[in-house]
Amino acid sequence: MKHKTDVFAVRISLVAVALAVAASALSQTIWRDVDHEPLPFGNDRELMEFMRTAEVVAERVIGIGINRSVKVTLEQDGVRSHAIFREVDVRRDVASIKGESYQLFADSYLFECAAYELAAMLEFDRVPPVVLRTIGNRRGSLQIWVEDTLDEESDTFQPPRNLEWVTQIWDMRFFDNLLYNIDRNAGNKLVTSDYRLWLIDHTRAFQFRFELLDDRMVRVPRESWERLLVLTNEVLSSALADYLTPIEIGGILKRREIIVTHIEALIAERGEDGVFY
Repeated sequence: MKHKTDVFAVRISLVAVALAVAASALSQTIWRDVDHEPLPFGNDRELMEFMRTAEVVAERVIGIGINRSVKVTLEQDGVRSHAIFREVDVRRDVASIKGESYQLFADSYLFECAAYELAAMLEFDRVPPVVLRTIGNRRGSLQIWVEDTLDEESDTFQPPRNLEWVTQIWDMRFFDNLLYNIDRNAGNKLVTSDYRLWLIDHTRAFQFRFELLDDRMVRVPRESWERLLVLTNEVLSSALADYLTPIEIGGILKRREIIVTHIEALIAERGEDGVFY
């Protein structure tokens, strides 16, 4: 028994180290400039530094109402890219959304950064890089624009490998359950020309709910699952304290336990190979 305990402790330690590495290095995704050519950045952190410091040379409102967004053009040293700026930050003791009542409701640009950093810790490479940015006198989140997207509702939308597409939907359900993101819709799922799914607009995530948001979460990515298991309040607070309240961070851990119970029941029924991929 002691040997098994020691092995598990070492495994937790190794995964915890990997969490820190993932949060600092992140993906090697090739993002595109305004001309749809590759941006000259080696990783997400280099791109994010550009997003923090590049000049905003153009703006165009692309939404309406309190949740309106602004598409901006960034330029620095001859490099130009598009990004989306969100500045919504609404908090209410109680709010009714689509017939559902939410206590401690929040709709905030800060959640964009929290979603990205949490995804990085899980090595869940489906959230485009995002930073905090002040434009003029407006404080908000600035996220890289996803170029060359497809219309998922078009008759011509036909992923070449159906299982790979379904797997990406499973990824989305796993992530949305953890965040309790109540605003996933066609407009905040983006698909690039290689049929890769990207998840955006998380301003209504991290709600004060401790239950499964979507019980169709029947399969989960093994690597993200293992990283989820070793998340602690200390790790989350260190990474997310600038974006989430202690209550919101605690909510992640409470939903993690609910997800664990749900997945363990599925494993007991189907076996690990029927749940993990």
